[in-house]
Amino acid sequence: MGDEITAMTCPFCSWETAEGEYAMLLHMETLHPEGDSPFVAKDDDKDSANAKVDGEAQYAECPVEGCGEMLSLDEMDYHIELHADEAGTDLDGGLAQSAVHEARASTSSPSPSRAHREAERQRRAARASEVTSNQSKAISAWKKLLKMPDSSASSTLSPRRRQNTKPASKSDSTRGKRLGKAQLGKYAHEDRMPDWLVSLLQKGGQVKSEGVVSVIAQLLEQCSSTKYAYLCHPQVQHISKLRREGGFCGYRNIQMITSYINAVEFQGSRHLDGKTPTIFQIQDFIESAWDEGINSQGRVETGGIRGTRKYIGTPEALAMFRLLDISCDAQGFKNREPGKSEELLIEYVENYFQSGVTDPTQRVRLTNLPPIYFQHAGHSMTIIGLEKSRSGGKNLLVFDPMFHDASNIVKLVGQKFSHPFPDLALKFYRRGGRYLRKYREFEVLR
Repeated sequence: MGDEITAMTCPFCSWETAEGEYAMLLHMETLHPEGDSPFVAKDDDKDSANAKVDGEAQYAECPVEGCGEMLSLDEMDYHIELHADEAGTDLDGGLAQSAVHEARASTSSPSPSRAHREAERQRRAARASEVTSNQSKAISAWKKLLKMPDSSASSTLSPRRRQNTKPASKSDSTRGKRLGKAQLGKYAHEDRMPDWLVSLLQKGGQVKSEGVVSVIAQLLEQCSSTKYAYLCHPQVQHISKLRREGGFCGYRNIQMITSYINAVEFQGSRHLDGKTPTIFQIQDFIESAWDEGINSQGRVETGGIRGTRKYIGTPEALAMFRLLDISCDAQGFKNREPGKSEELLIEYVENYFQSGVTDPTQRVRLTNLPPIYFQHAGHSMTIIGLEKSRSGGKNLLVFDPMFHDASNIVKLVGQKFSHPFPDLALKFYRRGGRYLRKYREFEVLR
């Protein structure tokens, strides 16, 4: 008797087959190729979705439906884990809502037994686990078929996308030269983004969450593992990408910075007229800055960004803010010694937030400071605070434009609440040693 063949499900389109791995591989290489499929005639005009970029790191599109991010293979595991956290936090947030309803109900009816409450909590936790488990199984099968490295495996791949690259430096041999895919991304040579994407960006704008900083403050207060923490101005918005938009993270972080500028009417805010600038307006600002001679080597390096999907970084953000008379400063941290750049970055961020604290005895130290534009090779985020755990480690607290706030976190905005799992809810916003140690170079703009 032959071995029984287990049915497999495609993680991209949910197509199923019981004909084994080859049938699944044929399906994926034909309909969801990660580059030049051996089963499909090559089209020289199409870029590979999983190719060596300028002879360096391999990239693939995130397999989670609707994400659209291009990632280096050594970033993929953590990125997918954050998608799982994104879904898990949503369910955990639902538990917080249930806790509120149960507390209200207890005023008019007898409270359930402790054993009953524990059983109900375990049931909901199992439900959350089941949701993320199905996705994990699909991703594991996908990795196995395509021979992707596990997170535990060492990797020599070195992501160098210019989603974010270092500021101008006279010693940098790439400054003033036309950059390629390694720095500008898959669409480095694009003259114009497709019409469907223009329409999406014009109609959709951005996904915006207000008041989440205050929710995070309550979660930190309730988290037993938090020794102390700092947070930026509470009116900073979490702005994230639209479904299928791809890699506009640099633009989304600029928008988060402008949410502070507009909220407090910071110097230069008059140029924004109280509104969040669109991706197209940000491109116009950057091009105008180059016209004025501000970081103008960026035009030579990129070939121009107006109407394209080329990645932007700190030099472009700095150029835009200086054009608008918005006072800012960029700082880089680069050290070949493992952990040194991370140490310098954390020290800088903590010193920054300490400068805005009025009561250092508070466990959660609220400030009115602006957030920090933060980037490393391959990605950028917005730092909204810093946390020190009771175990001694320190985490950046960030708004990541790749991911949306879970709906049940957003529902907590403006409320006083008691969350059953604050540590799990905060995981989505933390970037600590496990994440940062992969990089040797960081930069910030404040």
